[in-house]
Amino acid sequence: MSTVEPHTTLLKLLGQATHAFERELNRELRAALRDDLRPAHYAVFRYLAPEGSRISALAEEAGMTQQSMGELVTHMERCGYVERQVDPGDRRARLVVLTAEGDAALGVAVERIRQLERKLEAGLGERALADLRRSLSRVREALID
Repeated sequence: MSTVEPHTTLLKLLGQATHAFERELNRELRAALRDDLRPAHYAVFRYLAPEGSRISALAEEAGMTQQSMGELVTHMERCGYVERQVDPGDRRARLVVLTAEGDAALGVAVERIRQLERKLEAGLGERALADLRRSLSRVREALID
């Protein structure tokens, strides 16, 4: 069991945990899907609303520029995971939506995430994982003024 140095910030620990989780997820997804997908591409899956999202909304949620998000969407569009459609609420705008292939890929990702969570439960214990979930779910609210 590793020990935490007293000077290690919570931000660093959260980043390391996220990196480890995404590295394992990426390894499996690249084997099951396309090997040119990277964790950055998962921001599209992570923030895409079921009815579709504008690139500006995806970029804001992911904390990146619209140009960068547009590049990710373009790559995923070439891979066949998403497509751009006319926004029925504003015909001048475009929505990014999942294709059938993208929906199937999301299903693969959901199953792999469940497997990783079971691995965490085995390593941490059921109670510790439940406590971690509760604590992490309250972090955002605790930081908002």
